[in-house]
Amino acid sequence: MIRAPHARAVVSRSALITNARLVAQRVAPAELAVVVKDDAYAHGITEVVSALSGAGFHRFGALDLTTAREVRERAPEAMVFAWVFGEGDDIATAISTHIDLGISYPSMLERVADVARRIERRARVHLKIDTGLHRAGVLAGGWPDFLQRAVELQNEGVIDVTGIWTHIAEASYDADSAAIRRFDDAICRAHSVGLRPRLRHLAASAASFERADARYDMVRVGAFVYGIAPGDGIGPEQLGLTPALTLSTTVSAVETVHNRTIARIPVGQVNGLYSDAEGVVDVAIRNRRYPIVRVTRTEAHIDLSGSGATVGDDVYLFGDGTHGESSLQVWADAMGSIGEEIVIRLARAAEHVYVD
Repeated sequence: MIRAPHARAVVSRSALITNARLVAQRVAPAELAVVVKDDAYAHGITEVVSALSGAGFHRFGALDLTTAREVRERAPEAMVFAWVFGEGDDIATAISTHIDLGISYPSMLERVADVARRIERRARVHLKIDTGLHRAGVLAGGWPDFLQRAVELQNEGVIDVTGIWTHIAEASYDADSAAIRRFDDAICRAHSVGLRPRLRHLAASAASFERADARYDMVRVGAFVYGIAPGDGIGPEQLGLTPALTLSTTVSAVETVHNRTIARIPVGQVNGLYSDAEGVVDVAIRNRRYPIVRVTRTEAHIDLSGSGATVGDDVYLFGDGTHGESSLQVWADAMGSIGEEIVIRLARAAEHVYVD
């Protein structure tokens, strides 16, 4: 038996494109690479890549090789960057289909070079320096030897060092400034041994918006393209962004419990809605907001007291506010989380509908 989706995710292509254009204008002349990890933040990678590539965006950050292959199918001419891969991943196909590979360790460099040598293809690689976040990357002490080995492999014709990159913590202005200085030093060392990478990239969503000195040649932006704000009270509207996804469900039952009118909706813990939503977030029904008062394994209970809502009514969890609903960021702030985590949990298994 086919199980009906617990919710419906309506994704606006025009919102995605408008957000991407706004980000691209903000970071220019740096190029925008749209990050599409986790099925494009649960917005649906096939439709997202098709919409954005059709609108003229030709750089994508895929995270893993499976996602990179999906992007390549929809965007044959795009630059596709992937930086997480393991022992069982098909590196040969990635090299053959011109996926740019983020290289975080000497052993990874050797592995990619071995595959490139075997299939007689040159691998496009971006070398990663750790600048303080400690999320993979070669430490400063090992960077000179790492660069020297990359030069040898490039001279051999098995790799092409097309980029140097890093992650920064976005924890504070001073910490990020220190990371930027370390990145500049790493680039200088690369130049000193003869490497001339075409792409230097460090910044993700927040840093790309806030700091011109963090943009370099390319920025990797995920959340902002989907209209997901960084949190801490900053909403998408303050950044000029529009939430691209609206998540809704329907009232499945209405009952009276302890003199309160309670509606049930088929979104519960198994769907990614946890008990930390109780009493802190609300939903919209008929353009009015009502609180979630209980979350069970398969349902959430909504206090409808004073409402005339009935079974079958649409219930909007979060979106762009068109139906009176809160933004995803309001949910994230109330639950002590981040918007991308919540949308990935709740929207991944929803029925997806694409508009405009």
